[in-house]
Amino acid sequence: MWTCKMGKWVKWLGMGIVLVAIPSVAFADWVDVLRKFRPRISVQEDYTSNLDLTRDNTREDFITTVSPGLGFRATENRDARLGLDLDYALGLVSYAHNSQLNYVSHTGTLNTWYSFGNRWTLRLWDSYTRSQDPVEQYITVQPQPGVYYPGTQRERFTYERNIVQPSLTYQFGREDRFDLSYQNNYYNTQNPVGDDSLGHNVTPRLTYWFNIRHGITLEYAFQIVDYDFEPDLTEHRGRGRYTYRFSPQTSIFAEYIYDTIAFESPGVDFTVHNPSVGITYAFTPTLTGRLQAGYFWRKPEEGKTTEGPTVDAGITQHTQRLTLDLAVQGGYNYDLFGAETLGFYQYYRGIASIAYLMTQRFTASLMGSVERDDFVDINRKDWVWRAGPTLSYQPWRWLTASLGGTYGQRSSDQDINDYEEWRAFFRLTATYW
Repeated sequence: MWTCKMGKWVKWLGMGIVLVAIPSVAFADWVDVLRKFRPRISVQEDYTSNLDLTRDNTREDFITTVSPGLGFRATENRDARLGLDLDYALGLVSYAHNSQLNYVSHTGTLNTWYSFGNRWTLRLWDSYTRSQDPVEQYITVQPQPGVYYPGTQRERFTYERNIVQPSLTYQFGREDRFDLSYQNNYYNTQNPVGDDSLGHNVTPRLTYWFNIRHGITLEYAFQIVDYDFEPDLTEHRGRGRYTYRFSPQTSIFAEYIYDTIAFESPGVDFTVHNPSVGITYAFTPTLTGRLQAGYFWRKPEEGKTTEGPTVDAGITQHTQRLTLDLAVQGGYNYDLFGAETLGFYQYYRGIASIAYLMTQRFTASLMGSVERDDFVDINRKDWVWRAGPTLSYQPWRWLTASLGGTYGQRSSDQDINDYEEWRAFFRLTATYW
């Protein structure tokens, strides 16, 4: 009953933002508004050497997707009083050798906001996916290239994932703000042994600067997750960060995170402590670096303590021609909403993402990652590699051709989880301007 009421509340919130926005554009140039819609259609051919991501008895196939879509962006100004970004694509997916798997996919994102009273901003972000792809990129408000859900499903089963996050911000200073957000995370799969999940997360966050050099961030998160098969859980997280700013280019900080997770029987409750220190530095306006290092320890009510270092180091450069992201990350995380629901795990990963605009119409990019996952509660350890190039050419403003491929491999101490896969794709996209 509570879940139903919360879902209706989120829908009414989204409708409320739209209704508030209507008077603001009632006298606008509607012709100009309509020109901001970008209908498109894509045709894509994929090849996979391992359709089900299995170790043995692999199947290869060619997958054709015809995908009409629509994009809309109300404004390029992220600080505008009112904004609306919308993108949706429907996919008619057919398999050359396994036609019984044919299905319809959906991919949609919504990001809208409305500022009122000079200090308040109401936002709504939503991401919806209906797919059969067993390798799923991790979905957050801020995209994380190269990060995927650690669990994968074997065989091709259609699943749906919807993440909706309304939030309210009160800005009471140039850098001082209070944020309150709610996130609903829904996952449903047609896999008969897959575990559906539904999560609710409420997070208040305070950011306050005493002066230009000294600032703090205080955050609390409350989360409950309901499963079909696994024990349901309740999580409390507290996070505090103190930042000292040497200059506009350089800041150092100290942070502490404390988690408690309580399961319904027969789950085992545990707590996690994670202190860390870090530094951020802007070498140039387009080149920034970060380094955060710490240590965590996880103490369950039963069993041994798990501990290890945490790290988040990276370099990011964005110029007119080059986009570069290099990162080394590690520590601990929770697979609460993945295809396998693997729970607490210790991980270390390296990510390299490079995109270069070689000419005005031709772009080359390369993405690669390597990750080590240690799933504590199920006594499983994996190595995962993924890498591949993409070439994109735009002969005309309305037409884009893309060609690419990836190699993926998982090596596990539980042999049933091993797989190796080669992928390749060719895509043509026509957009109306």
